[in-house]
Amino acid sequence: MDTLLHARILLTAEVESLKTGPLDPRYVREAEHIISGESYQLVQQFVDRFKGKIKISGEISACSVIAALNEFLEIEVYEVGQENEMLFLAIALLQTFIQNNYTGPAARLNAVSSLFSKTGNEIGAISKALVRSLAVMGQPAYELMDDPLYLVLSLLLLERITGQGSLFSVSQDQEVPLPVISPDSTPGLLAVSYWWWARALLTHLSLIPEPSGFQASVAAAIYQSTDLAHAVIKDLPESVHEDFKRQLYAMYYLENVKCSLAINTEHLCLPSLTKVKNITNFEFVMTGARATRTKYQQKAHAGLIIIAKSLTFQKFAINTNSVAPETFALESDLLLEKPHFESLTDEPLDEQIYSKRPKLDLGSGYEEDKLLPLALRQENIPRSLLDLDPNNQPNLSDYDNIQLLLRLYTIKNTTPAKDPLVEEELTALLSRILYQNGEKNWSIFARSLWERSIIETTKAKTIERGLLQMQSLVEELDLKIKSKLIPNSDEINVPSRLSYIHQLPFLPRWELDATLAEKYMSLGILKSAVEIYERLGMVCETALCYATVGDEKKAEEILLQRIKENDSDARAFSILGDIKQDPSLWEKSWEIGKYVNAKNSLAKYYFNPPPSSGIQPNFSATLKHLNDSLRQYPLSFETWYFYGCVGLQCGKMQIAAEAFSRCVSLDPYHALSWSNLSAAYMKMDKLKEAYSCLKRAIASDAQKNWKIWENFMLVAVKLNEWEDVLMACKQLVNIRRDKCGEGSIDLPIIEKLVELLVTSEYPEEPEKLSYFQKSCTEFICNTLPQVITTSARCWRLVARVELWRKRPWAALECHEKAYRAISHNPDLEINEKVWNDTVDACEDLVAAYESLGEMEGKYGPDSLVCKDWKYKCRSTIKALMSKGRGRWDDSPGWDRLVEARSQI
Repeated sequence: MDTLLHARILLTAEVESLKTGPLDPRYVREAEHIISGESYQLVQQFVDRFKGKIKISGEISACSVIAALNEFLEIEVYEVGQENEMLFLAIALLQTFIQNNYTGPAARLNAVSSLFSKTGNEIGAISKALVRSLAVMGQPAYELMDDPLYLVLSLLLLERITGQGSLFSVSQDQEVPLPVISPDSTPGLLAVSYWWWARALLTHLSLIPEPSGFQASVAAAIYQSTDLAHAVIKDLPESVHEDFKRQLYAMYYLENVKCSLAINTEHLCLPSLTKVKNITNFEFVMTGARATRTKYQQKAHAGLIIIAKSLTFQKFAINTNSVAPETFALESDLLLEKPHFESLTDEPLDEQIYSKRPKLDLGSGYEEDKLLPLALRQENIPRSLLDLDPNNQPNLSDYDNIQLLLRLYTIKNTTPAKDPLVEEELTALLSRILYQNGEKNWSIFARSLWERSIIETTKAKTIERGLLQMQSLVEELDLKIKSKLIPNSDEINVPSRLSYIHQLPFLPRWELDATLAEKYMSLGILKSAVEIYERLGMVCETALCYATVGDEKKAEEILLQRIKENDSDARAFSILGDIKQDPSLWEKSWEIGKYVNAKNSLAKYYFNPPPSSGIQPNFSATLKHLNDSLRQYPLSFETWYFYGCVGLQCGKMQIAAEAFSRCVSLDPYHALSWSNLSAAYMKMDKLKEAYSCLKRAIASDAQKNWKIWENFMLVAVKLNEWEDVLMACKQLVNIRRDKCGEGSIDLPIIEKLVELLVTSEYPEEPEKLSYFQKSCTEFICNTLPQVITTSARCWRLVARVELWRKRPWAALECHEKAYRAISHNPDLEINEKVWNDTVDACEDLVAAYESLGEMEGKYGPDSLVCKDWKYKCRSTIKALMSKGRGRWDDSPGWDRLVEARSQI
């Protein structure tokens, strides 16, 4: 039953029904406090009980504070067999920290001054030491956060409950054992503890500028498989309804996606998003519909829309009756508040979408296994969605709204910034969440408003509303700002704000404010941006702000002052090194904090030194620095990719193969990584491995990358995989024909394919052609003639195939086209080589007339291929001689033409 109670806490589900069961009533009350957003009451009880109990011996530092906390937990708090009670405390501490720093309004408890037996200035020093203890790999945690003690205590408790050892005491050179969770042998309560530990670690990571360190690896290990959810569910009572278990699985997959986004492995999101979509039976599709967007628009134009409907978990979340965030109308004289869509059945959808995506293959129909399932035709929209009114769609469950938001974040992280089509897709996603009637969860609705504002501040007609909305959302978190637009505090529903905080990517209140500053900076409002950064105490961001606008001297002054005040800020050293391009500063950053970006900057510096440095590229140093970086943070896809590229460039194929193998394990759909891995294998003479990698590359998103297809073709030739060679040839022609014309044809490969084809026997009945014969014939005889312009050699290859097909009349036409292609060369009268090549082509055509002219023609036994072939032979020779007369009369080619004419 304890596992059931904690499962309900995970889901923020009601626990009223458990009061009459065998559970300790005290635990049920504590669970109610956590679920109802009153975790601070448990924290207050804890503070009151242990007031003044934490004693620090010696100088106050991050190490001494952590040591004192560990000693306090060991002696006063932690008891073997009381893990359940400790878990309640850890959860309450974490939730209170999140309320104070992420959702608001803050619950002020002053725990530091109460728990530590220190007074006055010592309390301030302890708070600073606690912040320093949360630094990761040289990156300091945000220094002005509220109550870091709550997060530190929560992490320490969860480390003790799970028995994994403390990440606070691990040196940067040590290996950290990753958690192993068994679906059968791991107790349910321990699995819940791991789950909360992962949540706390992601909270910790959100406090630093860039994800790195052991925290990311441990969180990823906990969320890496469904064993976490299996271990919890196996210990639930048999009476638990199946829907409750499905909710736990849905929650797990949503948090799995959040973890991937948090540690920059967003390429792993799609499988989990697909699974949670199936669990919740969520139906949605992106399609096209005509819409009016302005007040005076007479004709509707094509636009993108998300059609969606929820089928389960409609009434799952509790405490949804919250006041929605303050929203602002556009109040535009031109734009409508929201687009007005015409009915989906008014016009064929392919016509509507085509104007938006002219390159789409409209025959592909419904693409479901995408971040945005796409219906290209009317009949491809699921029947259950087709009848929905696009202007008044039904409300979605909170789970399904979160899915849409997570898909939005994944798209943002995997697509180019400010791409107009991507922004239209994101706007369609946000519109589906925002334009719903009825009750709205504060967290989901506020996050959607925030993301819409990010997009709107890039457009002139909506920038005013976007900035005003961002300012309002920042203020609603109870920041101390002069002008206030937030609702009264008695209207704030804390449970609603906390209910989905662990499923949505973390956005601390200072990050929201910093994003607003970025917007000001992008608009050239430098003073306002700097004011926000200074108020937030973000010294490095302030310096970057000045550096971005070209005032590097001011940026250097700010960073030097920061280093003077805090000589352990590895990030400040590294950014100063980036500005000054000084390797010694990067070395210092690495020395004091093992800051990964410092090593990455060193690697780039030695890979491509600036001209002022006077040094040559040093690949060995580059590889060494990248290796150091990856040992500290092995989840960085970009660093592995760079590592592999350097290995390829300097001929270290083992390193390249290892690096790109790690890349494809992090992102199995990255075509360039598969291609580069194949290149390394080819250099190592591992053709079969290279071939397999290239097959994965072309199966990934590489349909327009001609270089990958060319490599695939060359390796397939070496392995005699002729069907794949043919497929690659076709794809290369399709990709390159518009830019390169007949340059897209690889003649030696085509000649080999033709040789293989014509040496086989043509069947009596065409329908008995093998797949290779049919496909090759179609390519040679139908595709290539559309591409050939001047290549006589290509036309002769087509002629060979036509003759093999027992179509001599078509073969003769190809020979004629081959001759015309070369005889129209303008250099014929000035270049003897061109003259001789033309004479050769003329002799080939004459020979073709002689050998094919009297064969059975196109219209059966009573027809010939060319009845007057002798006349055509003489006419062809005569025309060529007239072109060469007076210039090539004494050449060997002229004599050959005379000889040929006499032979007819």
